Amino acid sequence: MSVPFLNPGIFAHIDAGKTTLLERILFETGKISAPGRIEEGTTESDYLPEEIERGISIQSTVARIPYPDPEKPRVILQFVDNPGHLDFQSQANASLLVSDFGLVLIDSFEGLKSQTFQNVEALRKSEKPILFFLNKLDRPGADILSPLVDLEVALGKEPILLFKDDGSIPLLKGEGAESELLPLIEWDHDLSEEYLKNHDLLPKLALKGLVKGFWEGKIFPVLGGSALQGLGVKELLALLEVLALGKPTHPSSKEQVGIVFKREIHPELGKLLHFKTLAPIKVGDFFLHGETKHKIENLYQISARDYEEVLKGEEGELLATTSLLDWTPGEVLSRHNTETKTLLAPIRKQFQILIEPEKEEDRQELWDRLQDLAWLDEAVSVDILSETGQFRLSGTGELHLEISLSRLKESFTKSFQTSGIKVARFALWKNLVQKVAFQHTAFDQKISSGQVLASLESSHNFSKGVRFNVQLADPIKEAISSAFTEVTARGIDGEEVLGLQMIVEGYEPPSETKSFDLSSLIKVAVIKGLKDIIPDHSDFIGPLSELEILTPNQYLGDILASLAKRDAKIRKVTELTEGRHLIQASASTQNLLGFSGVLRNMAQGRGVLSLDTLFDFDNHSVLF
Repeated sequence: MSVPFLNPGIFAHIDAGKTTLLERILFETGKISAPGRIEEGTTESDYLPEEIERGISIQSTVARIPYPDPEKPRVILQFVDNPGHLDFQSQANASLLVSDFGLVLIDSFEGLKSQTFQNVEALRKSEKPILFFLNKLDRPGADILSPLVDLEVALGKEPILLFKDDGSIPLLKGEGAESELLPLIEWDHDLSEEYLKNHDLLPKLALKGLVKGFWEGKIFPVLGGSALQGLGVKELLALLEVLALGKPTHPSSKEQVGIVFKREIHPELGKLLHFKTLAPIKVGDFFLHGETKHKIENLYQISARDYEEVLKGEEGELLATTSLLDWTPGEVLSRHNTETKTLLAPIRKQFQILIEPEKEEDRQELWDRLQDLAWLDEAVSVDILSETGQFRLSGTGELHLEISLSRLKESFTKSFQTSGIKVARFALWKNLVQKVAFQHTAFDQKISSGQVLASLESSHNFSKGVRFNVQLADPIKEAISSAFTEVTARGIDGEEVLGLQMIVEGYEPPSETKSFDLSSLIKVAVIKGLKDIIPDHSDFIGPLSELEILTPNQYLGDILASLAKRDAKIRKVTELTEGRHLIQASASTQNLLGFSGVLRNMAQGRGVLSLDTLFDFDNHSVLF
């Protein structure tokens, strides 16, 4: 019988202890001789120069652990440790596709933060089970009750506390009070019936109910301890084995063989594509990407920087290959020709920086390195501004672009110039209806386009488009539609126009058409008319940021004053234990450029900032 695979995805907010937990797990299972420390740059998972320098995770990392012993494993644990910073959320979203469940860490000292709720929401939307671990219980001021109350609000039901103060889990020893065990079976009619027939079976039934209820999303267990001290970590591993042995099985897919979740440049192997197998796979297999056939030249089992080459993989394994590099995270490995599409939502790349080489002869090389950067990081995009020829690098946040530039400097050692980081902005049509008539004449007014009669209306979201309430010839409809598309793509000062719908009500042809093609004149008429009208009936808008700042009390006044200068809206200020305050606020993302550095200096590095950039019709800021 093959050893089962279990893929826990580790999710949490910044500094909750994800990497520290993984280090302790590696130590407890004998993979490393001592846990590494983030501040010393000695961890197994955070090994990139940018991660060591900043003390944060910027890429997801796989840790493969045969448990409890490499010689006689009963389960293969494949942890996926994900970044906590929202600038790198795309990595966590991709990892979610290949995780069997979410192992969500909560800092019991700081409590639940906005990103914890986002992680829980994403996991529930993906119908993934969730196991919680209350971390840092060794710290004075740590709280258990408050996170449990907040979790109940987030989940819509009460989570079940399984651990004691020493991190132990009585249920795994067949122990526990009746009041503690009954919630594990009450959700299931059959288990409850068995208990009523024989009360002595309660511990056994409770364990069965825990496993079954967990995988069905009916039970949300909570463990606790200290990743740094190792408290509760052995118990966590023991529970993971129980969950792995009770994991439901599903029939293998004949068409879909794998899901891609990561691309990286490995220090020894070079470009790697990481994927989860949905069916058995072997070297030499062929897959189709669009019309192109690709062969798997090699397969690797990856654990942080370590790797082992293998000839085949079983269903459920996390593997990597140096072939199949055309696939992107979220895409499926298929044996047959199917439409290439991603399982991931589009990434909002709302922060931009302009780049150009100091010497023209370096232009192609710089462009090639930017393309490599975009291959490595799906949250990066690069394009060329037609007006200036400058390269534009777009990403998800200030930190994301700063690290992207740092990576670029490693691969492109020649000099280049950059602009400051800018936030993407757009023009939004105001909530009004404007009746218009578009007309253009040429050749000393001898030839007329005729009149296009339309109304311009708000779409009440960010969508845009043309609707025809009149029958027109196809060339005329195409001329109107293409004119609308061109203008709204780069409407005001090169900014895209959102939220505008043009409804064509009629068309009055000129009295004399002769033999001239009217479609070109109609297109010019619509282009000129829209360019004249849109600027006076639109607002510039940009992303909105929601902030949470955890700060010692002595810095509270200065931080609030700094936020006021940036026109931030303070939603709530909460006094916490241990002389700290939690500030919740919102502000235009554009106004917050550079704020993280200001906060770091102002609070002497003791202020913790969580910032989520939002941009939709209900969450945006008007720029002045």
